[in-house]
Amino acid sequence: MNDNIKIIIPVILLFLLILSSCNPSGKKFQGKWSASGDIGDSTDVKSWYIEYIFEGNNYKMQGYPPISEEGTYEVIEEKGDSVLVYFNVINSKPESKDRKDWLLVKDSVLISGGLTLHKSQ
Repeated sequence: MNDNIKIIIPVILLFLLILSSCNPSGKKFQGKWSASGDIGDSTDVKSWYIEYIFEGNNYKMQGYPPISEEGTYEVIEEKGDSVLVYFNVINSKPESKDRKDWLLVKDSVLISGGLTLHKSQ
């Protein structure tokens, strides 16, 4: 697996967590969220992007370098702007597992680790 993809996959997984970290009903993060950037030292990949769509309790993610995931999510706990979310992965490429993580959501920005996503809808 390309080293850049190895770096991007954890970032994407963190993003998923951020997206689902608003409130138990998930109303704050319904819609489309995205982030993109450049990989300055890469010879194979010059840039990346990721997009999440949340509808009801379902989510879909796609990005470049090629990555995708879809499934359902559930908000487990909230503490202020932070939310613990369980992601039930139904289909993904490359393969990923179900997980739960803390996310931070403020206004129309989602933050997870070093990844910041902006609401586009």
